[in-house]
Amino acid sequence: MRKDAFEKVIARLDSLETEDLRRVFLRMAADKGLLQDVFDALRDGLVLFDREGKAQLANRAAGQIYARPVHELLSVPFEVLVGGTCRWDELKDSGVAMSRDLQVNYPEPRHYNFLMTPVGEGAEYLLLIHDDTETRMQGEEDAEAEQMNLLSYLSSAVAHEIGNPLNSLGLNLQLLQRKLRKLPADAQQGLLPLLEDALGETRRLDTLLKQFLQSMRPTRLQREPVDLAEIIRKVLDVLTPEIAPRGIAVHTELDEAQPELSADATQLFQAFYNLIRNAYQSIPGDSGGIFIATDHSDSEVRIIISDTGSGISHEVMGSMYEPFRTTKKKGHGLGLLIVRRIVKDHGGSLAFASKEGTGTTVTITLPRADRIVRLLPA
Repeated sequence: MRKDAFEKVIARLDSLETEDLRRVFLRMAADKGLLQDVFDALRDGLVLFDREGKAQLANRAAGQIYARPVHELLSVPFEVLVGGTCRWDELKDSGVAMSRDLQVNYPEPRHYNFLMTPVGEGAEYLLLIHDDTETRMQGEEDAEAEQMNLLSYLSSAVAHEIGNPLNSLGLNLQLLQRKLRKLPADAQQGLLPLLEDALGETRRLDTLLKQFLQSMRPTRLQREPVDLAEIIRKVLDVLTPEIAPRGIAVHTELDEAQPELSADATQLFQAFYNLIRNAYQSIPGDSGGIFIATDHSDSEVRIIISDTGSGISHEVMGSMYEPFRTTKKKGHGLGLLIVRRIVKDHGGSLAFASKEGTGTTVTITLPRADRIVRLLPA
């Protein structure tokens, strides 16, 4: 019922017969029910506030967002409902529309946009709550995919430009080596070791270049039954010569009953290698510890890598997946980006928990191919 029609009915109440009054109020009730149905059909949350800042009407979506029954929601103060992003005094009688963003971390990370707009004569306000978490996540994933494609292209171009002169350098050094060996022994004595060192460095650079290209180029997973505990042991065998001289203790608690996983062993090796290497490099001095554990449930397996290192600050935590952002003096800032890609390709998830000065815990969760479905008893 329109506002002007409603006012006309109010003015004529005294002259209406009983039956006419009944029809009017039935019409008003029907209009109110229709309005509530429309409100409840909306996916965004809606809360209507009167001129005193008290909630008068809310829809079902608002109740779901705040995890409260709608009737309880109406008694919650305006400032609480908008997460402290705005005060009612700022809006009251201003006629100004406001938009605020709010990041919520509990019980799960969500992002909301609050739009507060005046209605009626400007004294009342409508709060529109839009949950744009999925949109933002999709945008971040699209940006990351584009970033990875760009990095893959750039790495191929850079590797090509470096690879050609590196190959030429290696060939020329081999030619020099052959000619040097034809010289008398006393002439070889001072030069041959230097030449062999130079050849060794070119071979090392060539290996690093190939590993870099392999890590950046999108590849199809070569899935096969793998033993996670065995992969972790191989990683530790490779890293022990670097870790042991510093006196860092490595403690393992590997789940020997863990089922085999259908995964790409080479890529998981690279992911564990990067994370464990990051762990010991974060430990200052010549003492500290790294703790590696695995366990499993009916649906997933977990790999937990903890260290007693310097931890990650809140500022760095927010940008640790950005390429070429690193706190290491000799790092390239691609390690964690590569690890996350490997874990995502396996359908898993990567989680970090850290406090600056006390260490970091990384948890990798991977789905089991033979996940067991539990049903409630009939």
